[in-house]
Amino acid sequence: MSAQPSPRLRPAPHATPRPGSPNRGDGARARLTVAPEVARRRLRARLLMWGAALVTVASLFTLVSFHVFEAQSAFKLERLSKERANEQLRYERLREQVASLSSAETVIVAAAKLGMVQGGTVVNLPVSSARPPGGPLVTVPAGSPSESYDKTKHALLAAP
Repeated sequence: MSAQPSPRLRPAPHATPRPGSPNRGDGARARLTVAPEVARRRLRARLLMWGAALVTVASLFTLVSFHVFEAQSAFKLERLSKERANEQLRYERLREQVASLSSAETVIVAAAKLGMVQGGTVVNLPVSSARPPGGPLVTVPAGSPSESYDKTKHALLAAP
């Protein structure tokens, strides 16, 4: 802080002080007042405002970038979900195709096309039921293919 001469007019030496005002004396100190350094205060205020603006802009930029990454991830997740559903349907169609191509009727027709003939005697082998005696039939769960796929995967992972 610096001391500067007071801009007030000096009272006449013969003038009496006003009532209620402190008596400062006749010395040089009576004419000096302490003035704040306005330039330093303005610089601090300016720097504080620039800092606050910079923090605000950086925060907004960070927030927008997080939203962009979130949207990109959501699109990627949706695309992967569709791919998974399509691959599950493809898997089920291929299983159906394998089952139909390996059926007895298809094998007999293919053998006939190759010139093979059926033998004179056909032996039927008895096959026991796949379900345990007295147990309920195993049914395919109702719902979407992804639900049955998830249930099957969890059951296989849980089995020792």
